[in-house]
Amino acid sequence: MGSTRRPPGRPLGSHIDARQRREDLLDAAERSLRSRGPELSLVDVARESGLTRSALYAAFPDKDALVTALAQRQAQRIVAEVSGIAASAAGPREQTRAAVDCFCAWVEAEPAISATLSASLSSAAAFDELAGRLEGILAAAFDQLDGDRRAAGPWARALLGAVSASVFWWQRDRTVERDELVEHLTTLIWSGFVGAGGERLRTLGAPAPD
Repeated sequence: MGSTRRPPGRPLGSHIDARQRREDLLDAAERSLRSRGPELSLVDVARESGLTRSALYAAFPDKDALVTALAQRQAQRIVAEVSGIAASAAGPREQTRAAVDCFCAWVEAEPAISATLSASLSSAAAFDELAGRLEGILAAAFDQLDGDRRAAGPWARALLGAVSASVFWWQRDRTVERDELVEHLTTLIWSGFVGAGGERLRTLGAPAPD
């Protein structure tokens, strides 16, 4: 009996999980940035991952696609961290301060990654991750004030834009200490809540009383 010829295509072998491969490549990109600095190279990422460049391009067609995916991953991590803070902080101003400090801490802990992603975090997917979480917190706050929760959307995006611009400026300039920057930004944000009756809030992001 003659042998059956296999049609052209990927060689026989274990199934390749495309999602896991993407995660492995994002892990490799993070390691590459931490060890080599903020200039991300696809060649370095492929080498770091142990995969061929063709495998990398199959997951991410170009550098922009890789950076966008990396920005979204980092945004999700920041959102998770802020969500934990929102659940445990003692009061509304403390929550606001802790959330701002969380973002500063990420920039300080990941200088190469945050420098590379400073523009990409403003991309639609990554920005929506951060703004969506903040909008939910603000909507709950406006509900407790018997205010217009529709204000939460524009407030969230305006505040996020102002805070991220200030923190990335601080990353480059460092003319003030981190605690001082966080306090200045918290005061700026909180003054808006006070003007809207924010001193009546129990806990920013907590459910309103029955």
